[in-house]
Parts: sequence; C-alpha cells; structure tokens
Amino acid sequence: MVVNVSSPNTPGLRDLQAADRLKPVLVAVRAALDAAVSGRRVPLLVKIAPDLADADVDAVADLALELGLDGIIATNTTVSRAGLASPAAEVAAAGAGGLSGPPLRARSLEVLRRLRARAGDRLVLIAAGGIETPDDAWERLRAGATLVQAYTGFVYGGPLWPRRIHAGLARRIRTGLS
Repeated sequence: MVVNVSSPNTPGLRDLQAADRLKPVLVAVRAALDAAVSGRRVPLLVKIAPDLADADVDAVADLALELGLDGIIATNTTVSRAGLASPAAEVAAAGAGGLSGPPLRARSLEVLRRLRARAGDRLVLIAAGGIETPDDAWERLRAGATLVQAYTGFVYGGPLWPRRIHAGLARRIRTGLS
C-alpha cells in the first residue's frame, strides 16, 4: 500500500508531507491495514515530492523508520519550472500541475541519495522521476534504489520501453560497467 501525499494536483495534499501532519495519517493507514488483513502484514510505503526541502526529506525518512514503514517512493512530479527550455509564456499558458520526466531527474536523484544516506538499508527505496534510459535506471540503483519505477519514460518510450531498460541493465551487469 502506498500513501501518496505528493500529488501537486490535489489542493492541500502536499501539506501532509510535513512529518507532524503525516504521522497520524500513516498510523491510521497502518491500523486499518492490520485490521483489514489478517494473517499477513501488508507492506506500507509513502510517496514524496521532489520539492521538499532537505530537512523535510530527512524528517520523512526519520518518521518512516520510527513507524516501521517498509519504504519510500522518491519522487513524484514537481511543481518547479526551473530549467525548462520552453519560453516562460508557453509554460505559464500550460498551467499549474505536476511536471514529470527529465526536468526532475536531478532533484529526484538528490532526494534518493539523501534518503539512502539517512536510512541506510533499513527502508526499501523506490526511485522514480526522470528515468528514461538504462543509464538513468542504473544511476538510481547505484545511488541506493531498491527498485525503479517509471511512468513518463514508459509513456513516451512505448510498450517496448521496459524491455530496452532491462536489456540495458543486463548488458551493464554482464560487462561489469559501474
């Protein structure tokens, strides 16, 4: 089960990423899962935004460890428009909302590295954000990702995109590239 408090398209939702506001939500979800499913523990993860300040990323990692969460997905889409090649007027005309793909690649990787440094191997970390190529996926794995998740890369890469990612990763492993 993933608690996604990182969507920029739901007014006020991202406010729940503050550790003091997130904790009661996660505690309630854990209790509901435990009550609904007997005989096994359902894994619980939280998905965060790349737009969190570093101190807030640390606070979410600490909270996940405190509550015994299984992992964190880093990251969802960004509201930042920094570094876009499109003219500002075109960007403004497109409206608000989450931006995915290459524009958030660097920050998503920073958040992943920060989470791994903070939590060590005590959490599953699922890397998302700007992953388009086998090199992107490999970089996430080398930075501490347990798993890699992609959406935009798949949408634009087509139905054979996962095969290309897999083949590229397998080639890296076979040839011992770091």
